[in-house]
Amino acid sequence: MANSTLTSNFNYLTPTGFRLTIDTSKYANIEYFLTGFSIPDVNLGDVPVTYRGVTGYVPGDKIEYGIMSCRFIIDEDMKNYIEVFNWMQSNIASTNVVTSDMILTILTSHNNPNKQFKFINAFPTSLSGVEFSTQNTDIEYVQANVSFRYDRFTIL
Repeated sequence: MANSTLTSNFNYLTPTGFRLTIDTSKYANIEYFLTGFSIPDVNLGDVPVTYRGVTGYVPGDKIEYGIMSCRFIIDEDMKNYIEVFNWMQSNIASTNVVTSDMILTILTSHNNPNKQFKFINAFPTSLSGVEFSTQNTDIEYVQANVSFRYDRFTIL
């Protein structure tokens, strides 16, 4: 008897097939130059339950979401770096924190949208430094890492 939950799609997930969508009116340059993205970890804690000297565990009552990280190539005018920097600056001591929903679209091997992860109320918390060097023999374009916190994510 066949297992009814076994997938019918035996193609492997490619690590290069993704697209991130943020608020394109404000953060279009981050989207366009994105080169790497990590789906954050999800943890459901456990609660120890002791009865007659034996400890068992039950699932916790809340999910904790890890930090969302992505990497982008910095454009020559540094517009995408400045977008993130200004976003972070606007949230300092602000009574109206600027957040944005972000949608990560996972693409099939034929570059068609397959799955989407929606990160709700995301905002940047960390922006890496930028290193310049005259000693590189090959051209390696400058990249930056940015980390985001968010309320939760859903799989659409």
